Amino acid sequence: MAGTGGSHRVSLLVVDDHRLFADVLAARLQREPGVLEVTSAYSLDEARVVARRARPDVVLLDYHLTGELGTGLIADLQELPNPPAVLMLSASEEPGDVIDSLGSGAVGWVVKGTQVDVLMSAIGEVLHGRTYLYPTTVGPVVERLLQRTCTRPEPTFVDSLSERQLEVLRCLVAGMSRAEVAQRLFISANTARTHVQNLLQATGEHSSLALVARARSVGVAPIDAPAGAGPTSSS
Repeated sequence: MAGTGGSHRVSLLVVDDHRLFADVLAARLQREPGVLEVTSAYSLDEARVVARRARPDVVLLDYHLTGELGTGLIADLQELPNPPAVLMLSASEEPGDVIDSLGSGAVGWVVKGTQVDVLMSAIGEVLHGRTYLYPTTVGPVVERLLQRTCTRPEPTFVDSLSERQLEVLRCLVAGMSRAEVAQRLFISANTARTHVQNLLQATGEHSSLALVARARSVGVAPIDAPAGAGPTSSS
């Protein structure tokens, strides 16, 4: 099939809070010969329900949704039987956003407005287990990763965290509850919960108190600490 290779027809889920964009894209992709079915969801909560029902092969996921980040969906998708590949589809070309998404489990990044044939090629790449980055994002992402490598001679678990995960961790170090973390970072309570669970898994700790103690031991500063008081970003 065009773009994805082989005879398998792919099932897609488009997740975007811009309904018109999501529906127009879904209708356009549905006309591709290699596409079996395209469904749409307009929030992360709706996407969780639709993904369980539709069992897509690939999820096209916006990074910035109203009040939440698309990466908050990825951990839930990974818990599904035969988890779908997640291809971020965003207007952003900010390297930190790309790195955050890849660190959260996405396997590709495409910039909105790209041609459908390019998008289908990206879908084919992630279906085959390969990472796809839109060409204009590759250089800035590599440069950002090289900067991280050069500025941290003594790695800690903090080095493996995305920028959003580090923000959540710094909120916890500041003594915030999960509800307060969600409010401070303008994300949903479910997204905050997912980030905390991922942090616990990454550190091997079994409670938020132990996680905070571990973070403080490696110099993670509270979210409102002045510059220079400790690690304040993962870059």
